[in-house]
Amino acid sequence: MDDDLAIDSDEELFRNPVYYEQAGQNLDLDRADLGVPHGEDLLQVLLRMRKRVPVEQRGLICPDCRDLRGRRVPMYLVQRDGVWLASHYRKPGEKPISHESDEHLARKERVAKDSEDHGFHADIESRTADGFARLDVRISGANGIVLGYEPQLSAQTARGMRAREGFRRRGGVQSVWDFADPDHAGIGTVPYVRTPSLPASIIRVQKNPIAVQDGNFVLEEGQCNPNGALTRCPEKPYDPENPTDGGYCGGWHRVLVPAHQSSTFTGEGRLTLTRFIVEAAAGERIPFQRNGHHGWLPAQQWQKYLEANGPARDDKERQPSVRQGDRRDRCTEDRPASEVRSEPKQKRGSRAIVLESRPRETEAARVWLDASGQAIPLCRFGCGRPASLPGPEGLPEHFSCRRAHEA
Repeated sequence: MDDDLAIDSDEELFRNPVYYEQAGQNLDLDRADLGVPHGEDLLQVLLRMRKRVPVEQRGLICPDCRDLRGRRVPMYLVQRDGVWLASHYRKPGEKPISHESDEHLARKERVAKDSEDHGFHADIESRTADGFARLDVRISGANGIVLGYEPQLSAQTARGMRAREGFRRRGGVQSVWDFADPDHAGIGTVPYVRTPSLPASIIRVQKNPIAVQDGNFVLEEGQCNPNGALTRCPEKPYDPENPTDGGYCGGWHRVLVPAHQSSTFTGEGRLTLTRFIVEAAAGERIPFQRNGHHGWLPAQQWQKYLEANGPARDDKERQPSVRQGDRRDRCTEDRPASEVRSEPKQKRGSRAIVLESRPRETEAARVWLDASGQAIPLCRFGCGRPASLPGPEGLPEHFSCRRAHEA
């Protein structure tokens, strides 16, 4: 009776919640009582149904399929490394459960077509070689590069994103996670790009450019002052309530900074998703990880990064297994957040990654004096020059510095 089941892959099992109809609630498979009052013996009851009771009659169903598709999809329990997980009931050869939105499908189709047009073979819905992850688009790049394009339009937890990226990384895939939400928990957590939220009808027209708004980094270094190469001090906390607030420490920094936040960004010739995917498949864009932060660097910027920071370190700090994952995640790609997966959102700020900093070089302090021999204070805006005239707040400043600060 259980011999004709097609068991979900490890990644799909990892995400599945399960609803028990007799109890009228989701089960918590991490608990001995499954989260049900007086449910200490419930697991054994469900296991004894094997080979005896058809899967459809055991009372386990997928709550997402019920809520989002209006379908009653039976589920059954599977054990992995001593941990109980829930799998959808489907027969061998049937496709896994999916609730992809039209926008999600359009992004996959668009990237696959663009890749093929530029000479890189692309497959939609392809598994990794080890079978543990299903790629939305698998692109066969140059020199053995396997690129996985993963549009992610729904809310997810950072923990879940790291685990899903782990399945792909261990399968030899360079992932490109595409987010539309600028505050998505996956931004910086996995190798990513951010593109605008667009309707499927716009995405499917290949002549319509899709701008890459984040995820593409460049390396910058220089003095931290108004005349230096950096637009603001990367170590000064970003204030989302005052995004134009500047500040300089007078030291020296080497940073990785998103291209749109760099001092050389003009807005012209903006990077498109098509160009990014093609260059990543060709090996002209390299994914990096620095202190847990992910992004992409153009090949020439990657070389500068290596020259400044030594050989790339093979990050082995995270090797998640199914046991370590949050198995209460929802079962599909594009769906609203649920109460078991919700996390407080962290509002975005500057994504600059500091590689090296040096404090301002110490030197004999120079005291500026006025005609009467009194010390002249320095400008409140940190330009390092003396300012003898007080501003509206009664503090020393220059008119030009105030104007630059208010701009």
